[in-house]
Amino acid sequence: MQTDGRSGRPRAAHHLIPSAYFEDLAAGRGGPGTIRFLRRTEYSRRLLLLRALLDTMAATPGALGPLPPVDSAWDTLTAAQEAAPEEFRELLLHPQIGIWLGHSIRRLTHTAWGDGPLWTDLGHLYAVCSVAALRAGLALRTTVPVRDGTAMFPTLGLACLSGRPRWGTAEVVVAEGRLRVDAYGESVGPPEPPEPPGTSGGDAPGWQGLRTLRADAAGRPVAVLLDDIDPYRDLSEPLPARRLGKDRITRWQELFGGALGLLARVDPDTAAAVAEGLRTVTDVEPAPGGVVLSASSGDAFGGVLTSLPPDPVTLAVTLVHEFQHTKLGALLHLLTLEQDSGAERHYAPWRDDPRPLGGLLQGAYAFLGITDFWCRYLDEAPRAERPLAEFEFALRRRQTEEAVRVLAADPGLTGHGRRFLRGMTARLSSWWGDDRIRPDVAALAEFVARDHRTGWRIRHLSPAPEDVRALARAFAAGLPAGFRLARSSVVPDLAAPWSHARTWLVRCRLGAPPGDGRPAASVADRALVSGDPAAADAYARLLADDPESADAWTGLVLAADPDGTLLGRPELPRAVHRELRVTGTPADPRRVTLWLASRPG
Repeated sequence: MQTDGRSGRPRAAHHLIPSAYFEDLAAGRGGPGTIRFLRRTEYSRRLLLLRALLDTMAATPGALGPLPPVDSAWDTLTAAQEAAPEEFRELLLHPQIGIWLGHSIRRLTHTAWGDGPLWTDLGHLYAVCSVAALRAGLALRTTVPVRDGTAMFPTLGLACLSGRPRWGTAEVVVAEGRLRVDAYGESVGPPEPPEPPGTSGGDAPGWQGLRTLRADAAGRPVAVLLDDIDPYRDLSEPLPARRLGKDRITRWQELFGGALGLLARVDPDTAAAVAEGLRTVTDVEPAPGGVVLSASSGDAFGGVLTSLPPDPVTLAVTLVHEFQHTKLGALLHLLTLEQDSGAERHYAPWRDDPRPLGGLLQGAYAFLGITDFWCRYLDEAPRAERPLAEFEFALRRRQTEEAVRVLAADPGLTGHGRRFLRGMTARLSSWWGDDRIRPDVAALAEFVARDHRTGWRIRHLSPAPEDVRALARAFAAGLPAGFRLARSSVVPDLAAPWSHARTWLVRCRLGAPPGDGRPAASVADRALVSGDPAAADAYARLLADDPESADAWTGLVLAADPDGTLLGRPELPRAVHRELRVTGTPADPRRVTLWLASRPG
């Protein structure tokens, strides 16, 4: 495994990033050649993590409990790599193995916890060894951990044993191209081995295989695993298997084929890159209301978690979104783009919570790719869907541009980070000359962007207390509010509810299907979105019932200050109104808002 022949220790190696790959990635792109390069670098990282894990196991007394000594695993893995290097590389790059490596190292260093003894997670090493031996055509006898009567063999399938202790072990025999699991008087294994060996081949008694999604991407066949059984398919603690029904599998196949086909038509290079890098899709539950959730991890290059989307377009956007994170995560394993304290202080237009600098960079990069998709999809969209596609392009372009502007002003970016940001900025600049968006749709996108930014500031920014007291005194005395104010501080309020009803109303107006999880829109929300001047009065009535409602204050600021005077400080009206109530001088929230909107600067 890339070791020095004299010491047996790993040889040092360095990856140099070709400038062309860096520039392509900075522009939000990166074709199959770039993805192959990133996979090579991720393989090096996996080897280092594997060696670190084995070394730490060896130095931790009792870490492997009833399982074989760690040296036996090292011998098996080394022999498998030498006998079948490409098969070994593909196995080690399996996304779920990356998740397991990260989780196990964190358990050993006491920064993560599990639901069982330490050896139940660390011992998954021997399941990896079993599959490596099978792929390489080697014979092996070993022991694997069993959780709730199951043992997972990555890329191959799940052994299901009827004797079901909470935690236990099973014996594994690999011989003559077959794998057999023996425990509790049972012997189970996968059906007749598929080609190539060590990959999932379906179900058998006592055995669940991984399902495969297939598609065509610009003439390139794509096959990825739809994972519903691997305990390390999630990004946190191990999960029990959750077998998907046939109807859901069929729907996944339809959507996956449609999404890859769509990508191949509108962006063949991205389709080819996804085909090169994507290895697993994990089905997860949607958010309340049926909102599609998706995620990826720097530990799991080539893996995507997502809930079942409603249509191929949504899945295409999800794949682009998460693949952007995948590319940037791999680049961040090679280069430092930012050095920051990690404080959650930045506004990200697609998030309801404050983000650290690194999180903002990740989000901006993901939405650079999403903006690119919508730009390319405009001319592909059916006539009925065209207004919504224009809106998505305009909104994502606007949001990404704002995030990039914030990134450019932050001193935490390194030299590499600033070069990377210049590539992102150049890509964004090329879209601002696009005249395919109708003015009324562009105005709606601007309204939604302003709505979100206003609501975020009202929830998470706190004006200086002395400024709030001075403003309240001036208002009560009938004086103008024309004095300089200190900057507001980020004080996150993650408990404040956020309905996003106005955004939903805009999307419905443009033709989006209502969906089952639509938020409840108030009379005030409907009046504001339709341009009714009575909206300000309606929000004032809502605030009479709940003077702290962030949603109502956001709507009032948007309705009473249509020119955007308060856009930079929309958190002031609620804070001043609160101070007036506390000091026994209650006031009409609309009057407070208009008074603050009249202040210069």
